[in-house]
Amino acid sequence: MNPDSILSIQDVSVTFGGIRAAAGVSAEIERGELFALIGPNGAGKTTLVNAITGVYQPDPGATIRYRDRAGEVHDLIGRKPHNIVRLGLSRTFQNLGLFPQLSTLDNLLLGRYTHQRSGVLAGGFRTRRAIAEELEQREAVEKVIELLKLSEYRWEPVGGLPYGLQKRIELGRVLAMEPDLLLLDEPMAGMSTDARLDIVRFIFEIREALGLTILMIEHDMAVVMSIADRVMALNFGQPIGLGTPEEVQAIPAVVEAYLGAE
Repeated sequence: MNPDSILSIQDVSVTFGGIRAAAGVSAEIERGELFALIGPNGAGKTTLVNAITGVYQPDPGATIRYRDRAGEVHDLIGRKPHNIVRLGLSRTFQNLGLFPQLSTLDNLLLGRYTHQRSGVLAGGFRTRRAIAEELEQREAVEKVIELLKLSEYRWEPVGGLPYGLQKRIELGRVLAMEPDLLLLDEPMAGMSTDARLDIVRFIFEIREALGLTILMIEHDMAVVMSIADRVMALNFGQPIGLGTPEEVQAIPAVVEAYLGAE
C-alpha cells in the first residue's frame, strides 16, 4: 500500500455462478482526491464498491486495505459492512433508502447510529447521559443541514419532497456518519439538469469543507471529466483505463466501450 493511499485495491475479482462481475481490479486511491469509476451498465462498478464495503466477498487472492485518519491500516475483506462503516467508510446507494414518513431531520439522525453509545434502556429512561448524547447527535446533524442547505425542509416528511432533494438528503445521512472516505454510487442518477448541477456543487463544497476523499460512480462523462482528479474505466468487469480524465477519455478502449466500434 502506497504511503499516500487511503484505499488500496489489489487483484479484486468477484464471481457469481461462474460469471465474473469484476476481474482483477487494482487501484490505489490517494487521500483527498476525487476518484471516479466509469463504464457502461453492467461494467462491474457497483460490484467493486460492494466488495470494498463488505456487501460482497471477493474471490481468494484479493486484498482491500484502508488507512484511517490515525494512519492505521485495516484489511477490509471479511469484515461486516457495519464494522467497515465504523472504520470511516460510508456510502450511498443507487436507489434511495430513506424513510418517506420521517422528517428530513429524523432521516439524517439515523446516520448517527455509529456514534451512539447509550443503550436502549438509557434512552428509554432519558438518563442524563442519553440526553447529552442526543443533543450531541442533533448538533452534528444540524451542521449537515446547514452544509447542504436543508434548513427549510428540516421538519418535512421526505416522501413529499422532490427527487433531487431526496437524493441530497440521502447524501446528508451519509455525511452524518462523519466518514473519512465517501463512496457515492451514481449520486446524480435520474435527476433534472438543475438538480445535477446542485449535487456537483455540493460535492465540491463538502470535499473542501470536510476534507473528504471521494470514490464516485457516475455515468455522466461530462460531470466526471470536469470534477474528478483521476478516473478508472471498467468494461465487463475489467479495467480498461486509469489516469487523469484527459488521459482516460483518449484511450481507444474507453471510447469504444461508450460509443461502440466503427
